[in-house]
Order: sequence, then C-alpha cells, then structure tokens
Amino acid sequence: MGITELWKLVSPSTEGQTLMEFALEGLKGHVQDESGLSMMTVGVDASAWLYAVCKLQAFQLGHAQSGENPELRTLMYKLVTLANAPVHAHFVFDGEDRPTIKRSKQELLQIFGFTWATAKGEAEADLAFLSKAGKIGAVLTEDSDALLFGAEKVLRPMDNEDGTFLVDAYCAEALSNDPTIPLTTSRLLLWAMLHGGDYNPGGLSGCGGQVSHALLAGDLSDSLMQVMTLVAPAQLPGMLETWRDHLRTVLVDGTLGRKYPTLAASIPAEFPSVEIMRLYLQPVTTWTGGASSSLLPQFNPTQPNIAHLAAFCQARLGWMRPKIHKYLRNHFWSAACMRALCQLWTNDGGILPKPTFNVDKQKDPKGGVPVYCITLFAPSFVNATNDGIRAENDPSPEEGESWAPSHSKVTIPARIMELTSPQDVIDFNDQHAASVGPSSGDLLPDWHPCLSAQYAAVADMLWPEVGDMSSGVGDPESNEGMKMCTDEEGHEVIDLTVD
Repeated sequence: MGITELWKLVSPSTEGQTLMEFALEGLKGHVQDESGLSMMTVGVDASAWLYAVCKLQAFQLGHAQSGENPELRTLMYKLVTLANAPVHAHFVFDGEDRPTIKRSKQELLQIFGFTWATAKGEAEADLAFLSKAGKIGAVLTEDSDALLFGAEKVLRPMDNEDGTFLVDAYCAEALSNDPTIPLTTSRLLLWAMLHGGDYNPGGLSGCGGQVSHALLAGDLSDSLMQVMTLVAPAQLPGMLETWRDHLRTVLVDGTLGRKYPTLAASIPAEFPSVEIMRLYLQPVTTWTGGASSSLLPQFNPTQPNIAHLAAFCQARLGWMRPKIHKYLRNHFWSAACMRALCQLWTNDGGILPKPTFNVDKQKDPKGGVPVYCITLFAPSFVNATNDGIRAENDPSPEEGESWAPSHSKVTIPARIMELTSPQDVIDFNDQHAASVGPSSGDLLPDWHPCLSAQYAAVADMLWPEVGDMSSGVGDPESNEGMKMCTDEEGHEVIDLTVD
C-alpha cells in the first residue's frame, strides 16, 4: 500500500521500538499539575488497521476454531494491546469506506475511550494534516503515502507474536537530514513519480529502483518541486518539457555511473502527471475547500468502560461470565489501572478514584521498558464487570460473582508510576533499600536517606560539636579535639568507641 518500495527507501532512517517506548517519550506534565498528565494522541489509519485485523483473523480461521464473530474478537484483542500503551488513539476511516463502518466497530472504539472520524478523502491525508498542525503526535499506518503527505512522525506496525506492539518509527526531520541522501518532500515526490504508487502503478516504465535511487542524488527533485509550487498553471507545460529534457540529459551523459539511452528515449510527453503530483502535494482533506482549520478536533482521552466491555464480550462474542472475568483480569486490568492512575476522565465527566495497590518489585529488562510489578486491589473492576454481564444470559450468575477475585498482579511502566504515584515509588525504594542494605555490588546513591542516616550517625561521633559552625570544632581537615589511638599495624587512627 502506498508508494512502491518507499518503506525500503527510508528504512536506514527508521528506529524500531515498542509503541510503549515511543509513547512514554511523549508524556507531558504531571498528574499533580493543574493541567494534569497529558498522553500523546496517535492517529490511526483505520482502514489499514482493519485490513491487518482481517488478514490476521483469516490466518486464525485456518488454524483454530474461531468462535462467534472472529473479526470483532481479533479487533478487540488488538485494541486491548493498544490500550496497554499510554496513548489516546484517534481512528480515521477513508471517506469511501463510510458505508462499511459497522456500528459494532464504532461501539468497540468508544468502549475503549478512543475517538474516531471519517475523512473526506483518504484517512492518511487527514492524519498527515493533523500531524502538521500539531494535533497528534504520530500517524500509525501501513500506507507510506503519509510520509509524502507531510506527516511529521509515522509509525509502521510490525508483526509480532509475543503480545508486544512493535513499530518502526519514521521522523520527517531525521529523513530530511539523512547524511547519504536527504529524503525531503521533493525527493519523495520524485521517487513516487519514477517508481510508482497507488495513483500511478508502475511509475516510469523501465525505471527500476537502482536508477530511481540514483536520480534522487541530483537536483531533479528540487527543480520539479519548484515547477509544481512556483510556476503559474499556464506555464506548466513548457516548464515540465524543460524538466524532461534535463532528465533525459542526466540519463545519457553518464552522471549516474552508466548511460540509459533507451530509458531516456522512452519518457512520454505526459510524464510526470500534473494531476497525480497534485494528489500527493495537495491531497483532499476534511478541511479542504474553505473548511476552517479552527475546526480541528480537540482530543480528550477518556477511561475505558469496563462494564460495557464485559457486555460486549457477552453479547457479541458469546463469552460466559468466568471467561470474561479471567480475560479482563489477565489482559485488561493493567491498561485500566494505568489510565486510572493518569486521572483520565470518564465518559460522564467524572474521575475515577486512584486504584489501591501494593508495589511488589521493580523490573528493568535489558532493552525493554522499566516497570513496577504491583498487586492491584480492584473490587470496582470486578463490580463493573458483573454490572455489564446480563444475568438472564448467564446460567449461574451467583456462582460467577462469588468466585471472581478482586486482586491481580499487573505491571505499570516505571515512568507512569513516577509521574502519578511518586510517594508510592519513594516508599517502595526506601523499604527495598532498608531490607537489602548497601553492598559492594548494589551501592545506593549518596543522596539516599538510608545512607544519609548512617553518615549522620558517624558524623555525630566524629564531630559532636558540628552544630556550632562558628567554633571551628569538627573541621574534617583537622584532628583537634578527637580521641586518637593506634591500630594493630601502628597507624594512628580515630577512636570511634563510645566511653
């Protein structure tokens, strides 16, 4: 999808990471600030997302029993994974896909606290516009068109099997500063015209990837961009003919390391297409045609609705009460807890009370995100789940309500804990330091209160009159006033024994 082999072209400038790592870098503020803690908003190309979900669901159909509504179930699994990252997801559907957006999908997005909209044209064009306007932190899409449309940051989801959400992150600034060939918008446009894309499959006939890449190194891309942005429409045909002559010259004069006379002779008079270049440079968006940019959406992340999610699992997926409780506890409580810690609003305008938990340990996995493992006490989550399950569709409601545990082990990113529950983190670190104590292999920092207390005790014995700063007694550069003795080897040392 998108421009042919553009992902391969920009791959040297990519940074592979988890969505969690990327999202944590975008956190702003503090939960105790007046404006609170601000999560990054990621714009999701919904059509590409649903295509990937359908592809995954089709694969699963061939390998296991699918149960009821396998597509909705797979979509829910993907949304749970997305909700476990500290981001607000805003889904945008292609305009032509509006009739196929089923109410069940809209319902599921709303349950998770995510927002959605339908673009006037292509979703990635709307998302790129929002990115340039600073309304979203990144565009999540499989469609490389978003880079040429002007998105500042693009996340390409990668296949994974361990439940993590892996992405390749592309930054427009990093691409334009590439030391080999700066991949500016003008060079991306030239690549699209030469190599092809959704609008012009095949590109320039006979122009392969090697030739296209070599042509990016010269001034052809900048001169083409100047023609498209600075020349009056009436002068375009003549200026493009001049540009084509320049392209033919570059192909036959050996500038590229070899000559391509056959390709130069086959360049058609209508290349490059003005209409196609305008589709890339001036894509149709929801704000095209006089729509004011002041109408850009304001994103206010909200809490997921556990009761509605439980009801969805029962009504749409046919799950029984025990399975619903088990799945939500094992896979969704961590996301719900993290978002409650961040003090996100509920759909009715309230704020949930801070969850009750006990910090058990800290993990700092190599190459991963540091986390705190906590025991979460969440009877409200259990009650919400039970509220969502309709008793008339449950053969044994009393049994289901009685067995469901109200606590679970969950992991929360260390940065989230530090920003939302700093005192809990301090208390845990102090208790851990007191129980373990300093050792040669795990030294505590000098500022740590455990060490400070030890230093203070020694200082009281060494310099008992240190409180009188004007007296000069207790000067660490002097032994005056101290009781001295000789050790076994005959060295003079300070006697720390107390009379």
